[in-house]
Amino acid sequence: MSRLMFACAAFACTACASAKSGTAATDPVPATTMTPTTQRVTVAGGQTININMIDVNQGSSTLVLAPLDSSWIALKAVYTELAIPVTTLVDASHLIGNEGYKVRRRVGKLPMQNVLDCGASQGMPNAETYDIFLTISSYLTKNPKAGYNLVTRIDASAKSPAFNRDADVKCSSLGELEKSIGDMVRKKTGY
Repeated sequence: MSRLMFACAAFACTACASAKSGTAATDPVPATTMTPTTQRVTVAGGQTININMIDVNQGSSTLVLAPLDSSWIALKAVYTELAIPVTTLVDASHLIGNEGYKVRRRVGKLPMQNVLDCGASQGMPNAETYDIFLTISSYLTKNPKAGYNLVTRIDASAKSPAFNRDADVKCSSLGELEKSIGDMVRKKTGY
């Protein structure tokens, strides 16, 4: 069983490495990212067991019925409105994002506890008090029936500003930011 898990993790690492190979306009936008993770579990008697898993992120999709040009302009305006600094902008692929966004407490007007689940400590969500390291990307792709799919993907981790500065906490998206980006684009385009 451990060999199978190792093989899956090795395959996932290879897939991730090839999916992030470049930002040239001809590179296809990956539909799914897979990230190997290790969960450490302490069982009775103090023995620690490592469980290898693969975190699959397919992103969140919103149907936009507006023409491509106006949808793309609206998407760029939404990133500006949410104050997300843009580090990736590929017009040919209609891809926008940031791979190293350090943020705290909110994205735009959204409280971070509504955006991410990073666990909790002392009764308060870590997303509200930790430094968040966010990778976010959005792109438009043709929907086979009508309009375009706006796909937004978020990967995040967090660190306590006061304790365990070397220990990252994996965060999972609650879907609110992705939904908000889709709704804002639809509103701006009038569709």
